[in-house]
Amino acid sequence: MNVATVPTPTRAFAPFLDEIDGTLCVPAESSAADIRDQIGEHPLRFPLILDLHATLEEQVAASAFAPASSRFGPYCDNIMGMNWQLPTGQIVRIGERVVKSTTGYDWFRFLLPTGRRFGQPLDYVIRLRPDCGTTGIFLMNGGAENVARSAGLLLRNSWMHWLDAVDVVALGARRTLRVTVHCPTAEWDIFATYLGAFAAKQGLALEVQPDTAMPADGCPDVVFKTAPEQVHALAGELARTAGVRCVALCYHGVVHAYLPESAERPALVRALVQPHIAGLHALGGDWHSRHLAPPAPSNEEAGWIAILEQAFPLP
Repeated sequence: MNVATVPTPTRAFAPFLDEIDGTLCVPAESSAADIRDQIGEHPLRFPLILDLHATLEEQVAASAFAPASSRFGPYCDNIMGMNWQLPTGQIVRIGERVVKSTTGYDWFRFLLPTGRRFGQPLDYVIRLRPDCGTTGIFLMNGGAENVARSAGLLLRNSWMHWLDAVDVVALGARRTLRVTVHCPTAEWDIFATYLGAFAAKQGLALEVQPDTAMPADGCPDVVFKTAPEQVHALAGELARTAGVRCVALCYHGVVHAYLPESAERPALVRALVQPHIAGLHALGGDWHSRHLAPPAPSNEEAGWIAILEQAFPLP
């Protein structure tokens, strides 16, 4: 989309719930509870929740992925439209009420990770999913190699298409394969039987948490994007750092790292990230932390940003 043709404020999204198409327009400062209240009694849900108390804007800024991205994709694929306020104060409408199906520049992938450098979101149009009735979590504990191998088996299994999330939680030497299921209540026993047999076959100790919510680990302190085949090694190495808890989103090769409470968190982030920067870039990966300013753009990126700044002067 050419910047000069951005829709005028008169076309801005108004609040709405489309229970047929499963879409909802909510303020960017909405929490998980606010979204549930807007949906009301309709059998719909928004599964991409990182933190039960943070605003949706804060969650999107913290990471491009949530555990349920394993099944439903990153945030940028589930935010279909935005009312965006530019640094000039102008409000523009980006996207539509339906999933985009045409080619063109993807403004969502550009704007969503930039914080507030190019303005801020005022409202999101988000894609909802059917609420089938039952959510539960299967925790499978075992050795690091066994858990990593078992996660890989699930990712290559046809059941993967029906699992909301396949994550590995790492803290010190402890590893837990965490599988989240959302299904009709009548089908719960089918999943329980399969995953119970799977855990037993792999030699993993199983704990089942039925009738619970999607896991909400909180907004991560650092996000590492690596290759899926490297995600377990990276999470394990990070988890050996004192007090660091990691959640590996196995399908996307993403590690969410959670640091202990400290006034020196920015320094802790730099120390945690520094040994891995070269390896991440060699794989085409990257890292991001909500506690640090974003790294300087490359020369090519800087050129594109300069063009954008000429079109919309930034303060």
